[in-house]
Amino acid sequence: TAPPENSLQIETDRALTGNEVSTSVGVRILTADKRVAVLAGHIEAGLALYRAGAPDLAAAQLNHAVSLETQSERDGFGAFGFDTSVYETVHAAATAGTPAEDIEDALIAAKANLAETLEATGLEQLDLVLFLLELCGDEYGVGVIDAAIDRAPAYQAAYGYAATARDVARNMEGADDLVLELELLVRMWPGDGPVMVDAVAPEPAMGTQIARARLAASIL
Repeated sequence: TAPPENSLQIETDRALTGNEVSTSVGVRILTADKRVAVLAGHIEAGLALYRAGAPDLAAAQLNHAVSLETQSERDGFGAFGFDTSVYETVHAAATAGTPAEDIEDALIAAKANLAETLEATGLEQLDLVLFLLELCGDEYGVGVIDAAIDRAPAYQAAYGYAATARDVARNMEGADDLVLELELLVRMWPGDGPVMVDAVAPEPAMGTQIARARLAASIL
C-alpha cells in the first residue's frame, strides 16, 4: 500500500502574511510568540524522527524552520533569539541522510535554541502548555483516523506539541501531576517517537489523555 500523504501544509491560493501560519486544520492568525509555539512542534518532531533513524521524515518537519516558503511565518522570531542557522545545519544533514550520531552536537544545539526561544517569547508557561495541548489535539485529529495514520505530518507534529508541552511543564513549580499526565500523553506514541507504524492510539483515547492533562493544568 502507498504510504500516508506527507504534505506538510494545506494549500492556499495566496501568500501568507507575517501574522499567519499554516496548520493541518487551516491558516491561523497568531502573534509571533504563538507562532513560535506552532513551529516548536515541527522542530521537536523533526529532532525525534532524526534520532529514530528517519532523516527523510525529519527533514520534512524541519523544513518549517528553514524554508523560504515558510519565512513569513517566522517573522519576528529574531527578537526571541531564534537562530535559523542551527536548524539549517540539522536540516542539511537530515537531507543528506547523515546518521544522527554524527551530528549529536548540532541536535543538542537545536534543542537548546528551541527551549531558549520559547522562554524568550515571554508566554506564561501554563498558557503555553495549554496552547500546545490545543495544537496537539488538532493535529492528531487530522493525522489519525480509526487508529491508523492518515496524514503523517500531522501525526508527527502532534507528538512534537505533546513533547514540547512536557518539557515546558518540567520547568514549572508544583506541576508534578501535570508533568505526569503529559509524560503519559507522550508515551501514547511509540517509544522512539512519531515513527510510522501500522496502528496507533485511537483518537478518543488521545482526546481523553489530553483532557486529563488539561485538568491537571487547571488546578495549578
